[in-house]
Amino acid sequence: MREIDTVARFGGDEFVVMLGDLSADRAAASVLAERIAEKIRHALCEPYLLAVHSDASAHGTIEHHCTASIGLALFVGLDASQIDILKWADMAMYQAKEAGRNQVRVFQPPP
Repeated sequence: MREIDTVARFGGDEFVVMLGDLSADRAAASVLAERIAEKIRHALCEPYLLAVHSDASAHGTIEHHCTASIGLALFVGLDASQIDILKWADMAMYQAKEAGRNQVRVFQPPP
């Protein structure tokens, strides 16, 4: 993440990433946000090697794989509350899960 971005644990296995300084142009901001979300998703998909311990001694490793369903909510030029923005991101995340998980989806506000 960049120094201008913020990452916070929202609860359980949910995290919020606030990206700053994207673009005032909604289309350009969306492209950059999706690019960053895909980088995050790919980084989380890398295998984790976990040590297996028994009786205080290591007995090998297990390879663990993680996936991430990511929902994006852009609020460039929108009059929205913090609650609305989080609700939109949550809706997009559930769209990613419904589409088969391990995907990125962008909330599309109604016209």
